[in-house]
Amino acid sequence: MFRFNPASLLWRILDSLGSVILISLLWLVSVALVVTAGAGTVVAYEVCRRYVLGKDAGAWAVARKAWQQSWKQATVVGLLAAAVAAVGIVTLSYLPTLGLAEVLVPLLVVGLFLLLLVFWCLPLVARFTNPTWRQLRNGFTLGLTTPSLTFLLGIAVVVAGVAIWNFMPVVFVAPGLILVWWCYLLERFFVDRGYVQPEPEEAEV
Repeated sequence: MFRFNPASLLWRILDSLGSVILISLLWLVSVALVVTAGAGTVVAYEVCRRYVLGKDAGAWAVARKAWQQSWKQATVVGLLAAAVAAVGIVTLSYLPTLGLAEVLVPLLVVGLFLLLLVFWCLPLVARFTNPTWRQLRNGFTLGLTTPSLTFLLGIAVVVAGVAIWNFMPVVFVAPGLILVWWCYLLERFFVDRGYVQPEPEEAEV
């Protein structure tokens, strides 16, 4: 007989899947509006962080607080990322005439800048209080001096893109999965580097 048991493996999996879909939808809507892409990414990252750390605060309360605290700075960084993405789209439009060999390097450079802005700079905006120029400097510095993490992230984004291209419904899960996974890696990275103090649960031996 089917019984509701919140502690069971099935319900934990369903709860995690629901959280990932919620994060994906939140992020996709903010990116689609362009102007809110930066702030939406910061909000999605903060929701992911609370989820990764096992915090009990509701998603909407966390999202509202993150929006109020970081939307101005995140919007500036987000618009910069949108400008870089626009350069990538223009470069991609030359593919039929110039060929892949001519546009591959510019596309890789644009992709790298976009990865650094979205997955390094914006999480720093969500996590730390600094002037915008310092958030950008720190994000680019950490991303470029930690090539293993950045390269791993690039592979994950490419794999997710291929999966979405071949099976569109994956778009409701893949962005959230990448963000939760990346948030988990960043939280460990920040603790290992001494930028933040570990949570009490992590500090216990």
